Amino acid sequence: MLILIMAAVISGCTEQKEMDFEPIDNSGYTILEANIESLLFDSQERLWPEDACIGIYGSEMGENECYSIKEAGVGLKSATFYGPLVKGNVAAYYPYSPSYIGNADGMPVTLESEQTYNPEADAVAHFQAYTPRAYGYMQDGKINFVYPNGILHVSVETYETLVVKSITISSASSALAGLGIFGKDGALSMTETSQKAVVLDCGEGVLSRNGDDFTDFYMTLVPGTYEDLEISIELDGEAPFGRILPPIEVKRVSAADFAIASVSITAAGGPDDFIDTPVEFE
Repeated sequence: MLILIMAAVISGCTEQKEMDFEPIDNSGYTILEANIESLLFDSQERLWPEDACIGIYGSEMGENECYSIKEAGVGLKSATFYGPLVKGNVAAYYPYSPSYIGNADGMPVTLESEQTYNPEADAVAHFQAYTPRAYGYMQDGKINFVYPNGILHVSVETYETLVVKSITISSASSALAGLGIFGKDGALSMTETSQKAVVLDCGEGVLSRNGDDFTDFYMTLVPGTYEDLEISIELDGEAPFGRILPPIEVKRVSAADFAIASVSITAAGGPDDFIDTPVEFE
């Protein structure tokens, strides 16, 4: 009898222990793990900030639900977020915006075709200025956020200092900016309304060099391998010039590799020599 009583007590404790660890779904909320590690850069570490909120599509409670960070995840690369129950097919973006419109199968992404030169911005700062959101899809309860686009570096390496008014990168066959859809496979598929050119506006003009240092011009655009890119540079007081570029790969920016496709326009003389001068790549 004593053995039977002890067995019953042990059984009751086991059931209570299991009840203490019931799935969080039963409380009306879902906890998701979100990883921002893929958004880190070599020079600027990216950690989850206080009051961070990610937008979720796939919730049973509605569309574009805000999931809030749990306090224990603040300042970490990987954190947990809580919000309404989800159906299973979840698409996410960060940071959250109440006006963003998407769905669980595809997240719209807009890449600006008109960008502005900022003398205070390095490659990372320019990229982030024109990359407002990161995107991801839930797999095994975890979301890995990634950026959808890449970055191109241009320098005009001439003996003569030129005043650059604008730089245009264009393609006859490929979309470089505009509206696209970030899919579950991590690819950015551009729509029919996208643009085939990206323009960097340099305002009243930017010197092509400062002493021995050539000016760095940065442009964000759709990742891809391009066979027919053309560069056109507008100068102040000089005739504009252009060049058809050899094939070049623009990689999607990631934490492991902040890859920057680089184009250097070189010439032995002034702007009149540019049509037949080489284009160098890094």
